[in-house]
Amino acid sequence: MAISDLALTASMLWPLVGDGWCSALDLLASHDPQVTEEFFETFWSKLTTDRWVLIGYGGQAIFFMRWIVQWWVSEKAGKSEIPIAFWWISITGGCITFAYAIAKIEPVLLLGQSLALVMYTRNLILVYKEKLK
Repeated sequence: MAISDLALTASMLWPLVGDGWCSALDLLASHDPQVTEEFFETFWSKLTTDRWVLIGYGGQAIFFMRWIVQWWVSEKAGKSEIPIAFWWISITGGCITFAYAIAKIEPVLLLGQSLALVMYTRNLILVYKEKLK
């Protein structure tokens, strides 16, 4: 997309988002169908040819599983609980996603996961510290 196209798109979208009253349908309706077609072609191409995308999806799938584990443990206990497995799964999925961020040079994921990994590790330290008492 050229700069002039980007400026045109921004000028078309501003009336929709400028005052804060914008629905997803308004944005989709104003979206260029050719760009949408290119988006899906690019998406499918990356999905089928880039092994790192599969690794990234794997990391996200593992990361999502922590919520399933937490929900299952909470249901079993009849109250909200965060099991140790939640933190280990968080670290595992986070490390894989962090590796993906490095390989694909994704600064948003890189920063987010690096900070999150510190927090997950700190939570594990606190859990094990409590168990030693």
